[in-house]
Amino acid sequence: MVKNTYRIAVGKTFLRISFSTVLAAILVVCAAGPAPAGAPARSIGEILSKTAANYRAIHAFTAVFSQKTVSAAATTLGAQKAGGMLYYAKPRQMRWVYETPEKQVFVANNKFAWLYTSEENRITLFDSQKLFASPLASTFFDGALRLRNNFNVSLDPVLSTPDMAVLQLLPLKKDPSIKSAYLWIDLRTHLISRVETRDLLGNTNTITISSFTPRPSLDPGLFQLQVPAMAKVFDASGRMLPPARVEQLQSTITSGSRH
Repeated sequence: MVKNTYRIAVGKTFLRISFSTVLAAILVVCAAGPAPAGAPARSIGEILSKTAANYRAIHAFTAVFSQKTVSAAATTLGAQKAGGMLYYAKPRQMRWVYETPEKQVFVANNKFAWLYTSEENRITLFDSQKLFASPLASTFFDGALRLRNNFNVSLDPVLSTPDMAVLQLLPLKKDPSIKSAYLWIDLRTHLISRVETRDLLGNTNTITISSFTPRPSLDPGLFQLQVPAMAKVFDASGRMLPPARVEQLQSTITSGSRH
């Protein structure tokens, strides 16, 4: 049964895509943007303010991402690594194309989210509203300044440098999807270049963004459900959907809107 955790095949092991992984992805997406002019921010308030200004100024972008997942329950496997291309467009539309170690595509918009695994030719759907309802996601969509409404935000004195601020986020209320998070913010550009999250089980997910390129817009088709020939589609409960229901979904998922 598929619930809140998806497993992507990595050889004979598995790279876990959990809500904490996706939330880390959202955090990077929502905080990215062009660098404002002016001197580097030094206080946490200034850092969050300039990071929020970045997001307000961006409409779409592409970037290269790398991901590292460490499972607390499988420490003998070591860190699992993956990477590929990221596409993002407002409002709340993102497409993660995994090029390594296996071909995978993860897409989320306002109403739906799904994962396609090419090796299995399978699509798994789940409710993206649950994903975006998380305090970690919603505070960044509402603005980085509101992080303090849901998190205790502090500057890590050990990891931080004169050019890089590393913020530690601790939920003010118990969150089943995240125990803590760290944000690496470049003080010269006020871009978040890395996010590390740890869930209650001790699993750690790190996402790093590079080659960030703002775009005026992106093809809406990137965020619509496209079902390859002979692919099987499963809902969040693990039930395979009949062809008629799949066809209906394809016609209703249009740029994150349900008609």
